[in-house]
Amino acid sequence: MKDLRDLGFRPNRIPVSARLLHAGLSLFLVAYGGHCVLVDDLFIPRERGRELHLHGLGVWIMCGALVMAALNLLSVVVDHYDARNNERQYRSFANSTQTLGWICFALALLAAVLH
Repeated sequence: MKDLRDLGFRPNRIPVSARLLHAGLSLFLVAYGGHCVLVDDLFIPRERGRELHLHGLGVWIMCGALVMAALNLLSVVVDHYDARNNERQYRSFANSTQTLGWICFALALLAAVLH
């Protein structure tokens, strides 16, 4: 069986600083989402000092968006350590989590407007 490097494939190499940033941001997003669920208040800063606070169902849906963002960030870290030739699957996963995250974000804002 031939080594994948013999076929021209080279696994992704993500710098340590980028891996730490992605892992740290994903941890922050999950921790912030957990805190917001506990206090039933999710703060979103807006322009010129105005702010938006989500409560109830909006918090839960927005936490889904935060989890999707965290998974998206972590996929970059996992991809670095995965030496197999499956970049297309990671790209598909990243696109899916990004799309689901934006859908959750929009639904959370809609829940806030309708609340």
